[in-house]
Amino acid sequence: MSLGPLRSAAALLAAVLVGSPLFGLTAEVRGGEAKAPLVLRVAPTGDRAPRRDNRFADLPRALAYVAALRRQGEGRAIVVELEPGTHRISAPVQIGPDHAGTAEAPLILRGAADGSSRLVGSVPLAPASLPPRLRARLPTSARGAVRAYQLPEALRGELAYRAPRRLRETHPRVTEIFDAGGALRPAQWPNPGPNPGPNSGWTTVAAAEAGGLAFTLKDEPGMPDLSLERDLWVEGFWRWDWLLETLHVAQVDPRRRQLELDQPPYEGIRDGARMRLVHALGALDEPGEWWRDGESGLLLAWPSPGAADLEVSLAETLIRADGARHLRIERLRLERARGDLIVVRGGEDIEIRASELAWTAGRAAVFEGVTGGGVSGSAIHDIGASAVRLVGGDRATLRRGGLFVRDTRFTRFSRLSQTQSSAIELDGVGAEASGNLITDAIGYAIYLRGNDHVFRGNEVARLIHGLSDTGAIYAGRDFTARGSIIEDNYVHDIRTGPGMEVKGVYLDDMASGFTIRRNLFVNVQQPVFIGGGNDNTITRNVFVASSPMVALDARGLTWMKPSLNEADSEFRAAFAAMPLDAPPWRMRYPKLAEALTDEPGVARNNQIVDNVSIGSDDLALTDKAEASRQIILFNTHLDGPAPNPGDLEALARFTAERGITLRLDPSKMRRDGLPASPFTDARR
Repeated sequence: MSLGPLRSAAALLAAVLVGSPLFGLTAEVRGGEAKAPLVLRVAPTGDRAPRRDNRFADLPRALAYVAALRRQGEGRAIVVELEPGTHRISAPVQIGPDHAGTAEAPLILRGAADGSSRLVGSVPLAPASLPPRLRARLPTSARGAVRAYQLPEALRGELAYRAPRRLRETHPRVTEIFDAGGALRPAQWPNPGPNPGPNSGWTTVAAAEAGGLAFTLKDEPGMPDLSLERDLWVEGFWRWDWLLETLHVAQVDPRRRQLELDQPPYEGIRDGARMRLVHALGALDEPGEWWRDGESGLLLAWPSPGAADLEVSLAETLIRADGARHLRIERLRLERARGDLIVVRGGEDIEIRASELAWTAGRAAVFEGVTGGGVSGSAIHDIGASAVRLVGGDRATLRRGGLFVRDTRFTRFSRLSQTQSSAIELDGVGAEASGNLITDAIGYAIYLRGNDHVFRGNEVARLIHGLSDTGAIYAGRDFTARGSIIEDNYVHDIRTGPGMEVKGVYLDDMASGFTIRRNLFVNVQQPVFIGGGNDNTITRNVFVASSPMVALDARGLTWMKPSLNEADSEFRAAFAAMPLDAPPWRMRYPKLAEALTDEPGVARNNQIVDNVSIGSDDLALTDKAEASRQIILFNTHLDGPAPNPGDLEALARFTAERGITLRLDPSKMRRDGLPASPFTDARR
């Protein structure tokens, strides 16, 4: 039998399939050239233009099509391009192994080049009538300005508008209301005032009751009537000025000004603690505030001037990638989730680049258990909790994860979870944060956990104001979390309010084995603080108007001694979790396995060498720390009229005239050239 007719039929069938919408438009390989990527387009929400081949009504449908193409063997790079406009989702977009291409032919989620493609998890609110019973409870000044809106069905049945925020609940779900300028706030008392600061927008606890649940408010004028509140919350620095917790109120006794909480704060409540009421209808007394009525499903808001159109966050997360591989997310604006914007778990080679992530209650991007990838060239701002969390590699084997965050601007993160939140959190092994600008937030710049990370060439400024006993660059409470390097950073203007103290680099609670080198500290309170640890190297740094240059204590011999000795302490649990007697740990750290039996509380072998201080105090030793147990050599102290701390060029001249070689170039340490948005021509 001749195969000619069959070959002809097969060729015809192949031609039909290749030209069908399932296969898209192909570019054949000629002369060894790679095929052009397949481009799929997604219309913005509400677009009524006729559908065409490779144009989809929403992102989930486009991704379902991508999975079908991959199952049928499509090996080209696939670009899913979100057209200019707003793309709304109410549930996470799922990306997994079924969508994966290769490193040379990845899946690319891309927005318009001008930054006008927005993926958002919010929906508009419809106006409603304001019931007289609620209007009567408003402050008199608000009754003519407050508007009512109907909440979506999915939110009406929820008992509370948010989840609690306690010590280890660092990124709770929170419903938020938005206008064109960003998030409004739940009605609070006291109001923050025109110049928010450590002491504005707070009242204080007059007396804490036994048991850690109840307390009496200070008697102040203007306190709203709380007798009818059913979803009242309070947030406060209940025990420590490094921990803000937001908790639900179980009972109110208005006559005695007494409140009882659902659950106790960490380590209880102290008299005089800073706190405020949150989500009280009687406190809805100025523009930009709102309150939700769980009974009727109505939202009451006093809109900002000229911004009556409001939206509510609905989607928990915008993009969830589980086991995905070779994925790029680029040129997109992602906003308005109740939790995290992007969550990536497992998989490899995943990068968010040239994008803008903003206005979410949780975190901007989370990478956990991922090999290779991260965030680059993006702008991240107005994030509720930490901004970027990277966890990769394997600590048991010290295998690196290859995760990174580079050349990205971070501002106004930790706006809801103000403590224990950071611009960047590195965990696992071998992550990198480099070339970033991190400014103007209450949280840390970076929280370092795990081993062998690098924090290099970043600018860090104006953080942690209003807190105490915390640091802009933070690590602690794990004796085995070693090998990380903090180098070539410009850290400046890190100070706090009266009666409080903060640090630039805080190696807290026995943090050990860090290298801090070639950094420039300008106008930083306690620029480097070693809290009891050992084997840290502080070298070739420059300290300007930053005192003391290095502070060191031996807390393991004083107040922290029980944590070193108690078998069930957090410190010992972290120590026991690592295979210190097995390779590669035994080779890297030959004495570490015996550390808890060999003078464990002594701060020792910290090398403070070849640093320069200008207009700064030198070394400060407290809590039984001894200089004789350290290596302290070749440090230079310069007196005299120092240059303006912000004039880096004058600083270089000042030291050169005195024969001092800084070994760093101050003029190259600024990162303010990073744009506020990668979309320079875009307008909100």
